[in-house]
Amino acid sequence: MKRPLKLTSAPIFAPIFTSISASLLAALVSVATAMPSFAADPFRTSNARAIGSETQKAFELMFKEGNYVEAVKQIDKAIGTEADEPLVFALRASTFYAKEDYLGMQVAGKRVRRNAEALQGKDNLRAYLYLAASDLIEAGYIVKTEGVSSAPRALPLVQSVFDNIKKAQDIDPNDPELNLIKGYIDMLIASVLPLSDLESALASLKQYAAPDYLKWRGIALAYRDARIAAPALEAVNKALVSAPNNPELHYLKGQVLWMGNNVPEAKKQFELALSKAKQLNPSLLSEIREQCRNISGGVACPEK
Repeated sequence: MKRPLKLTSAPIFAPIFTSISASLLAALVSVATAMPSFAADPFRTSNARAIGSETQKAFELMFKEGNYVEAVKQIDKAIGTEADEPLVFALRASTFYAKEDYLGMQVAGKRVRRNAEALQGKDNLRAYLYLAASDLIEAGYIVKTEGVSSAPRALPLVQSVFDNIKKAQDIDPNDPELNLIKGYIDMLIASVLPLSDLESALASLKQYAAPDYLKWRGIALAYRDARIAAPALEAVNKALVSAPNNPELHYLKGQVLWMGNNVPEAKKQFELALSKAKQLNPSLLSEIREQCRNISGGVACPEK
């Protein structure tokens, strides 16, 4: 059986921190640090934060609906009205990464930092989280533009990520936003360090993280990478309850089913993802097409 390709793949980053790949850094920036909160905070039941409604729409288009094309348009709109929000520039950095525009990614990352610094003294927990995001973006920029040999230069930035997360933990260790970010970091490290304890790595995601469509997606990715099919399938199904229209989740479910040798159902999930081809990131769309063709014996899968 051909092993499904990972949703994220790239050169390895460097020693502890040698374990995190450049693309995982970017994925972490776009997925784990881009958390919305507005009047009815989607992951906090108390102490909700206020965030621009246009930015919140962009976030949900990208990560709940899996509509990358519309999310890019919405990010532009949000930047026009909510330019002081660090989240919107974290989202922008992720779209530049998707286009391999690493200079654009770096510029957006600097705006993340500037806006995070402006939060200091007002909301220190979010300030530290977005300072961590900006360091991840800068580390990703260095590795992608200079190669793995640049690891010694990127290493202090990665250490700063952990330092800032620790400062956020000191404020509120049970905060759902914090635990989502920390959980993705722990999961990503565990996925590339064979001796890591996977269950310990998933503790932050399982206990306190939210929203569910990112919490369970991260857990499913971790079990998929560890090639443990049953809990991976359970997790992605839970993610789909919260985000049933997200084609990226259907793709992930297809990979898990393929890993478990359920080829007919895996093919159905790939086809569900491809039915929303017009809204997908072009590079991800090409990957889904390739895998669906592989599972179909070289025959192209239908798209709408």
